[in-house]
Amino acid sequence: MNGEKRYFLIGVVIGILISGAFFFYFAPRYKTITSGDTLLKQDTWTGHSWRFTGNDWKLIVGANRDWEKIDQALLSALRIPFAEVNLDAALMRLREKHPSLRELPNDELLERIKLVYSRQVLVYMYLDNFMKIEQQKK
Repeated sequence: MNGEKRYFLIGVVIGILISGAFFFYFAPRYKTITSGDTLLKQDTWTGHSWRFTGNDWKLIVGANRDWEKIDQALLSALRIPFAEVNLDAALMRLREKHPSLRELPNDELLERIKLVYSRQVLVYMYLDNFMKIEQQKK
C-alpha cells in the first residue's frame, strides 16, 4: 500500500509539471485582434486587454462600476423629465420616413440612436443645463 501511494504521488507531481509546462510554453496566452484601426492584445489567461497607441501598449481598464448609481446621480443633478413615447409606433414612423432604417432590428436601431444622439446633442445639452443650474445656485 505504501508503494501505491508513492506512485500515485509521483504521478500527480509529474502530471502537474507536464500540464504547467504545456500551459507555460505551448498554450497561446495572448491573442491579438485588429478592430478597424485599433490593435488590441488580450491575455487569455487573465482577461486583461491592451490597446496599441502611440507605439506603446496601454492597459484597457475594466468597467466594473455600479453604473446605475452614477446614472441616477447624473439624472438627479439635472432633474430631467422623461417623455412618454410609444416606442413601437415611433420606430415604425421613423422607418416609414427613412427607408434605409427598415432592415435594422429594433435593438440595433435604438443603440445607433443613442450613439448618434449622445454624440451630437446630449453632451452639450447636459453641460449647458448643468452650468445653468450651478449659476442659479450661486
